Amino acid sequence: MAGGKGRTGGVRVADGFEPVRRESVARQVTEQIRRRIFEGRLRPGDRIPSERELSEQVGSNRNTVREAIRTLEELNLVHVRQGDGMVVRDFRREGELSLLPFFLTESADGDEALRSLRDILRLRRLVLAEAGVLAAERAAAADVVLLREVAERPVEAGPEAWRWDLDLFRALVEASRSLVAIWIFNTFARAFTGMMERLPGLWVQQPGHRATMMRLVRAVERHKPEEARRVLDRYFVSVDRAVLGRASPQDPAGGTAPAGGRR
Repeated sequence: MAGGKGRTGGVRVADGFEPVRRESVARQVTEQIRRRIFEGRLRPGDRIPSERELSEQVGSNRNTVREAIRTLEELNLVHVRQGDGMVVRDFRREGELSLLPFFLTESADGDEALRSLRDILRLRRLVLAEAGVLAAERAAAADVVLLREVAERPVEAGPEAWRWDLDLFRALVEASRSLVAIWIFNTFARAFTGMMERLPGLWVQQPGHRATMMRLVRAVERHKPEEARRVLDRYFVSVDRAVLGRASPQDPAGGTAPAGGRR
């Protein structure tokens, strides 16, 4: 892959972007640029070619390139400066959790990707354990009914089975009656959805999963916050150990691991 960089007034300007196939062109352009940023080939402050120049390099039209740039802006990977073109941002300082699904699969540093996975699992456990405590303190009867209804719902096998977990924990967080907890959960949920879509093999359902969730429901119903915390702590310790066991950086091709073989 060509990867040279020109200079304009002392500022590095990226070049050498590859032509892309016709299907999902904007997505491919976005991915090309995003990978370069994660791999460090595009650094904070580097300029990305203008829409016209980039469309010529990738063999597409300016509308498609504009769509790709808009996506990168939404991810806080680039910003557009009037009269100065598109500039790469420092994703390590300015990025948000929405980057995580892409970083896990596209980072050139497998160790950092695996560390990021460990971090998100640890923070998920802390957030949901506290949400469980709040739910046990504040849940109304209607909240418990909904939580039990989701916990008793059949889990259909298949690539979308992880959505049952998402629905259950959403019901738990809503039972907390905490606006802040709901907002935090929404951020986590978007990242989790992206992770499952890109790495479906990371979803784990442990034996006795439903029985565990029913113990959680009973703890919330009986207003026993510390019991709710214990149930969730034990559950996530077990699940997270299984997830990390699958996340071998030596096997990115299987669709179950973060990047790592690309170093």
